[in-house]
Amino acid sequence: MWEKHDSLMRKLKQAYLKQSKRTQLRLQEIFDSFQIDSSNLYSIADKRQKRRINEYIDKWQDDGLLKGQFGLIARNIRNRANVKNSEILELLIYSAYVEEQDKLDDIEMDVFKEDVNYYYQEGQKEVNNTLKKKKQISVIPDTIFLSLLMMPAIKGYLWEEYKQAMERYNADQIYRQASICLQQEKPLKIDSDVFQNLIARQINQKININGDKTSGDVDLALIGMNNKAKAEGIYSFDKDAKVKFVAVEDKATTKMCRSLDEQVFSVHDWNEFYRYSATNDRTTKYRCYGLIVGLNCPPIDDHFHWCRSTLQYLENRPKMKYNKVDFLRTKLYNGRDYEKYIDDYQIVRNEYDRLPDNVKERLFTKEGVTVVFNYSGKHSGYNYETKEILLNPDLEDGEFIHEVGHALEYILDLHNNSRYKELSESLFLNNFSDPKFDKDELYYGLKDTSKFISNYQTYLGRDYDEYIKNYNDRFLRELISEGYRDMYSKNSRLKEVNKELYDFIKEIEEDA
Repeated sequence: MWEKHDSLMRKLKQAYLKQSKRTQLRLQEIFDSFQIDSSNLYSIADKRQKRRINEYIDKWQDDGLLKGQFGLIARNIRNRANVKNSEILELLIYSAYVEEQDKLDDIEMDVFKEDVNYYYQEGQKEVNNTLKKKKQISVIPDTIFLSLLMMPAIKGYLWEEYKQAMERYNADQIYRQASICLQQEKPLKIDSDVFQNLIARQINQKININGDKTSGDVDLALIGMNNKAKAEGIYSFDKDAKVKFVAVEDKATTKMCRSLDEQVFSVHDWNEFYRYSATNDRTTKYRCYGLIVGLNCPPIDDHFHWCRSTLQYLENRPKMKYNKVDFLRTKLYNGRDYEKYIDDYQIVRNEYDRLPDNVKERLFTKEGVTVVFNYSGKHSGYNYETKEILLNPDLEDGEFIHEVGHALEYILDLHNNSRYKELSESLFLNNFSDPKFDKDELYYGLKDTSKFISNYQTYLGRDYDEYIKNYNDRFLRELISEGYRDMYSKNSRLKEVNKELYDFIKEIEEDA
């Protein structure tokens, strides 16, 4: 997904390094040409120095550089009779960074336009590939590109504001260090370690490349612009477009991105959703129009992190829900989906019929649990926040009942059930886990599996931290759901393998 972006960030980083060398030469010229030392740094500049800085200011005005804060400071110095040498030195250092950015503006805009346009067109291609169409791919309109540039980045700044802030910030750092060197009677050498370390940090703050990992303020801003551009490209081909949030699942994945993973959002319509909030340390309900960078469009804000989550186009297919089995018979079998998904519907229908009436009444009537055929998801699951059983196509036998088990687990709050805790504790007792392999992928699970009907029940995590947390909590996330699935399978083994778990599930089922 981000290969194109990363290559452009490497290109832009080289431009920053090249221009920085020229800026450093300019800074050294400033240090060498003004006879300023610790004895006269804060003295009033003589007439020659004042005349000289006025000439520089006139030139900057002719070059169109007297903008923003730099322009205010320069005009103030130009209009005053008495100016300190320190003010002149500070303004000259400031000017070096203003001139640097002026030379970088066109380079940055070319890279930004190429980057954003690539992901705009990727969005169009996704629609074509999904809908099997051949609409003409177009470049991003200038109006959309400019609106993205005017969009607040994840840290809240606009791009133009960011550039001006960095000019001032970088200049202040160099000026402060120059003042320290003068007070310590050290020569002002821009190639000294103390200045070089400052300059390296300044460049890395914009773009930092460490191996195959790219970060920094420019990278972060463009990740947001690219995701928005992709969504706009999708919208240009599908006015009712929806996109799915796709989190990069690894050790660095945050709770925010994990909570948003596979959630579906309208590109240009109201969205209501739940998301983990690091600030509040809890899952919070949100409502927004379309996609907002930092909220439901990557990169996600609220506890800053290196975010490479993405958005993926979904064919705008209405959710297929039912609360009663009659809905399957009368609604889902109609239309073009009948032939393609009839096997999935039949599996759900058969498994639904096997459930006790009180379970069906509790879940699908009283609690309002619904079934959603989740055509674009990675896997089936139960969303406890929306009370949805999400089912992928090509269902396996027992997959629906497995998710019903999860629904019972949450609705009956079994994690706080004392008997359930005792049962879990007994399964963990003297049963330390060993690393195992499943399809060449390492995971942690319990050593003794004799009381489990599948290795899936013994799963504790794919990384050590996840394993330690689940082990300390004595939590087996698939214990109930897999047991429930087996209870309604043709060749159930649960009663034979673990009668205590079987009896517990039967009790909670009867009490539902």
